[in-house]
Amino acid sequence: MSLDLCLEADSTLTISTLSKAVANAGAWEIEVAGNGLYAEFTSGLKLSTNDVLDAPTIYAENTMGIDFPVAVRCTIRIKGPEPEGESAMEDLDKIARSISQSCSAFFLISFQFEKTLYWRDATGLHRP
Repeated sequence: MSLDLCLEADSTLTISTLSKAVANAGAWEIEVAGNGLYAEFTSGLKLSTNDVLDAPTIYAENTMGIDFPVAVRCTIRIKGPEPEGESAMEDLDKIARSISQSCSAFFLISFQFEKTLYWRDATGLHRP
């Protein structure tokens, strides 16, 4: 079983900044190629994006009242079971906090575009 989440962010979040943020969040493998990035955590969480963005529209159904042109869209996949002592949800929390601390980008992290788990606006990082 796997869970698919999506990170949608404005142009303030560059691939370079995202790379540093996932490193600070504890990714053990990070590959950057052009405008694409792949990161993996020991929990099994994987984050990936490529250099082709299909549309600047936010796909998340609940935008939590924020609006921005999407410049970076990442797929976050959580595939179980997690190794003992590891938590993909804790890694997700670390990623959201690290991005929020690394730059002022507005972003949303949603579960299959249906449920918003994290969002960053002008007042900071939030969870429902």
